[in-house]
Amino acid sequence: MSYLHAPRLIFTGDFLSDVSTVNNDTAHYNNATFKPNFQAPGKGATNGWWNPEGGAVFDFQNCSVRQIFLPDGSTHSNPAFDPILGLAVCGAEGRPTGKMVDLDPDAQMVSALWCVQLRICDANGNLLLKGDIATTCFRDIQFRQLDGGKSNGQPLGATWTSVMTNVVWGDLAGQSNFLQVLRTTTRQNMLSVNLNPFGYYYAHNDGRFSLGRIIGSIGPYFEGEPTTFAAGRRLYGISYTPSIQSTYFNISNFLVETDAKRVSVDFGASFPVTNSMGTINLNQPLRLAVSKIPQTGVAGPATPTTYIAPGDFIDIGELPYQSGPDWLNQTGGIVSFDQLPDNTLNTLLDHQLILITPSAGKPGQYAIIARESIDGLFVRADNFVQRLDYGQVAEIDFYAFQWGKPLQNRPISITLDQPTPDTPLGPPPNGNPISEVYGNNYPSEGLTFQSTIVTDSRGRARMQLTGNAIHSPRVYIDGQIYSLTYQLNAVDGAFGAENLQVHLRDYFEEIKHPAWGDIADIMIQYSNLYPIMSKYVVNLADPADLIRKKNILIFAFSQDIQNTMHMPVTRDLSETKRRTILNWLNDPRIAGKTALQLKAKHARAVNPVASDAALSEKQIKYRQAVKAKNGSFQGFPGTDNLFENL
Repeated sequence: MSYLHAPRLIFTGDFLSDVSTVNNDTAHYNNATFKPNFQAPGKGATNGWWNPEGGAVFDFQNCSVRQIFLPDGSTHSNPAFDPILGLAVCGAEGRPTGKMVDLDPDAQMVSALWCVQLRICDANGNLLLKGDIATTCFRDIQFRQLDGGKSNGQPLGATWTSVMTNVVWGDLAGQSNFLQVLRTTTRQNMLSVNLNPFGYYYAHNDGRFSLGRIIGSIGPYFEGEPTTFAAGRRLYGISYTPSIQSTYFNISNFLVETDAKRVSVDFGASFPVTNSMGTINLNQPLRLAVSKIPQTGVAGPATPTTYIAPGDFIDIGELPYQSGPDWLNQTGGIVSFDQLPDNTLNTLLDHQLILITPSAGKPGQYAIIARESIDGLFVRADNFVQRLDYGQVAEIDFYAFQWGKPLQNRPISITLDQPTPDTPLGPPPNGNPISEVYGNNYPSEGLTFQSTIVTDSRGRARMQLTGNAIHSPRVYIDGQIYSLTYQLNAVDGAFGAENLQVHLRDYFEEIKHPAWGDIADIMIQYSNLYPIMSKYVVNLADPADLIRKKNILIFAFSQDIQNTMHMPVTRDLSETKRRTILNWLNDPRIAGKTALQLKAKHARAVNPVASDAALSEKQIKYRQAVKAKNGSFQGFPGTDNLFENL
């Protein structure tokens, strides 16, 4: 994608992610079995995990511009060359910070940034550049820390790729030649941005709790490109490391520019680091090369190392990394080789790029650490995470490439993953479980989509994904999580398959004049899952407190989902549930029959034998548990068309 193009800017520093962890545990969603200690900090499922009072805040901290790369291939890091070097990179001013929110407790590996703003300012706070980062979810999660995350608790890293919209060029932008070149190069007054977070601290030590390291790259945006991933080519790690039971250099984007005779590879998300701060202790030579012969090696504990002889590759050059944290922080891990010889460039246009190192066990041979896919094939969905209501249709764009060029008239197959099983939790072997964790990917009729789509002349294919009516398949968690696998036909089997993640919300009819019982289960659940709200802002489980503070809640619930003032947790809600809560806040009624009870009464007048037979066995058990705990059942979100015994 264009963040690898020139001109590009590298910044590094820390990020703050004050995520809430009570809502990470699926069993905590069960109102019938929720316990007060589930909101207490600590380790394990008997409490709220490591940050129960998190507020979902995301922000940049201690970040600065470290390097710029210009179209002529020159790299600069001295502020004397351009005043943007060394300046602060920070978040929004005068409004709440951005948010980091999971899709669902059953889909925590596609965490999204919402409403994040990025600014570059001088020491006095004067603006050079700012823009809003379009909502994006991270992907390409891979092992980073060779110490296994012992100091901080999280050894993995990931990548957010997006575009910056509403770009503002500050009064001081004219003083930076780099920004002037960037402004004339980019299109539609947008910029591309890539963020690689790693080294995140779960551990409550070293003064870095809820902080991590972040590497950022900003470059021009070009019309027609995807916005959530790098269009082009990729290296895949095939060197398995037994000590970490994984590969390193697992996924690296790269770009080949024929006019500049340049190849640029982004190791910022894949270079193995010793610790949470990005220290590199490798001391082996690493080289980029073009393989003359097809490479098919894969990673795995039982897979032998793949070797290549010097006569079977064309050398490009050695990676100029160094031990310590400076290289990664200074360069963002992006390596560019300019003015490639014609033979090297021409071979690279339709042969695999490889990352190699001299073999200690086989003199004269090189071990292949990472390779491009067979035939240079690559397919990826752009807007790959979806939140859907009943009847809502999402259009998802897929892009297919071969050797970095659009791949035309190629079918892409899409399949729904198999259902996952329900899992009881609690004291074995008998007795009532604490809860039951319900599986995903069912009912299959929840989604409608094409099983095959075909790319057009630009290598793009569009799929329509429709959400159908489902009725609480996970009983106490709204909606269902679906995972869809897609791949090019006949693509490299080792690296070809990717996934879409969908949260389909329960069918729910808006209630125009709700009683408290119509929304009680929703609000009690949010009070359980987000203690920071109920402890410090408003008790979401107390209708009297909601009435006292209803104006601020009406404001928060009324904001657009892309607005930073939007109540973050309500991104879990269908539009009809959100409107029902707003209807109650605008006309709060504590007493009175619920809409569900009124429907049931009407149904029994028509059919006296109507009963709970319309409910699933899972839902009946849940209702019985809620009644046993609370003495009554107030309402059951998502099943308003089912009958309730009166």
